[in-house]
Amino acid sequence: MRVLHITNGDAAVPKLRAARAEGDVLPWREVLHDGPVPPGLDPAALRAVRARFIADRAPYSEAVVLADMEARDRRLEAALAAGEPVLLWFEADLYDVLLLVQILARLPDAAPVRLVLVGQEAWTSVTALAADELARLGREAPLVSPAQLALARSAWAAFTAERPRALEPVAAGTPALPAVGQAFRRLLEELPWTGSGLSLTEQRLLGALAAGARSREQAFHAANAEERPFLGDATAWDTLDRLAPLLDGDRVNERGRAVLAGAEEWRPAEERWIGGVRLPPGRPPYYWDPVAERVAVAA
Repeated sequence: MRVLHITNGDAAVPKLRAARAEGDVLPWREVLHDGPVPPGLDPAALRAVRARFIADRAPYSEAVVLADMEARDRRLEAALAAGEPVLLWFEADLYDVLLLVQILARLPDAAPVRLVLVGQEAWTSVTALAADELARLGREAPLVSPAQLALARSAWAAFTAERPRALEPVAAGTPALPAVGQAFRRLLEELPWTGSGLSLTEQRLLGALAAGARSREQAFHAANAEERPFLGDATAWDTLDRLAPLLDGDRVNERGRAVLAGAEEWRPAEERWIGGVRLPPGRPPYYWDPVAERVAVAA
């Protein structure tokens, strides 16, 4: 039977082919934890926002990015309309979970969609698994449950909300799909932290350079050494560009060390987005309080 396989990017395609995945393999190309994902947009309007953002930071035109997204969405819609079985292949990190939530939130009830989500219990990736193991996982993949569909819809609404406190109930735990709550907890840590004003990724990149990393590449690898790595190099380079006032080349300057120590608050000159939450230039309206483990609102 013809099956549409959807996965987290192009790197997984050869592995799925080696596992004898029959049918089309559709890479879902997006980086939803980076840039605006405003509330209330239908798929067409969201594609326009995301294509504009991605094209500003990639060696592709907006038209090319938009065309790729349109073709991706049409393929999924055609499969759902025809009742074609769909098999989702994703990993339990922030990058993948946001893609998975986006897809699941679009599914109608009782759609014939099954899910392989690797790395929940012990971290691994689709590309790290042997072809015979992937084939077994594909054969045994369970259908997406009504509870998981309901979770995805509420999680997508929280992710695209204008205020970050909407993320907190999801981050508190999601028994229907534990990786979702865990990923949203990590997403909250991308808010500016009380004290330094740096997100966790910014802290790790800047801290790696302060600790002796000699290049952006070394800082990227150090910052990405977390239990469920999700940071791509393009996002890391954009982050380091934003942190340029705290750096002299690839070395942390005096101001950067003060920010890392919490003696000065970082107030960037550029806006930043976390899903539907816009963090304007200057003092942010929201913080992550790592002691209370909750969102704090600027006084």
